[in-house]
Amino acid sequence: MKLFTNKDIEDYYDQTEVHYRMHWKLEEGMGLHYGIWDENTRTLPEAVLNSNYLLMNMGGIKATDYVLDGGCGIGGSSIYLAKNAGCRVEGITLSAKQVVTATNLAQSKGVGDKVHFSQQDYTKTNFADNTFDFAWCIESMQTATDKDMFFKEMGRIVKPGGKILFADIFKPQPYDVTKEPDMLTMLNGWAMSDILSISQLHEVTGRNNFEVSNIRDVSKEVLKSVNKMYFASLLGAVGTKAYNMIYNASPFSKIHYKTGLAQKKAYHKQKWGYYLVMCTNKK
Repeated sequence: MKLFTNKDIEDYYDQTEVHYRMHWKLEEGMGLHYGIWDENTRTLPEAVLNSNYLLMNMGGIKATDYVLDGGCGIGGSSIYLAKNAGCRVEGITLSAKQVVTATNLAQSKGVGDKVHFSQQDYTKTNFADNTFDFAWCIESMQTATDKDMFFKEMGRIVKPGGKILFADIFKPQPYDVTKEPDMLTMLNGWAMSDILSISQLHEVTGRNNFEVSNIRDVSKEVLKSVNKMYFASLLGAVGTKAYNMIYNASPFSKIHYKTGLAQKKAYHKQKWGYYLVMCTNKK
């Protein structure tokens, strides 16, 4: 199994941001993640923002809460929470470039006084014990090679009784990812080594003094996002090959389209699903 360093993950996001700007309407949705669709959703940015809405409501985040946005990307969720819940948010990311983008974006959206961004590893932060009421992680926790390290650090900085909120991909059932070529292409192209199954999520949370207090399978509701990523990747395959005839694309840019093709194949084989999860700190 291929393991990725923090620098690899930083490189992935820095090298592929241009793709998200072209194909994922990044300026509108401000999120580098799957969108969740319902009968009222008309556009991809609406679906991306709907993910924020559903997770915020699952947690019941309010204005008096202090939230860690772990793996904050360009700050879209932090900005959404500040504007819609009125809470303070601390966003952390491995990418120095994203810190600058997120800070500027928050200022332009009028919430620069409520959000702050810094370059940090969410498995070893510089925050004091019992700082946050919530930790918020949209498609970021599964990037951690060692999930126990993530939960141990969250257990330290999230208050007793506090919550972690996830929107992420999980294996519906445990299996060896090395025996699934489509999953390897999908995950490795996103600088990810492996992901937890739902049963493994219960195990790792349990041994780190958390419990899964709410979980919702929204796999069907992300299908339109799966398809949009697939068709964007078909276009990306042509563009990447044309670009490489003149220039030399960066490593993750060169293979990024393959992840979009593989994620659709793996989705229809039910090798991954998409879930909203709330975990409670029992310490």
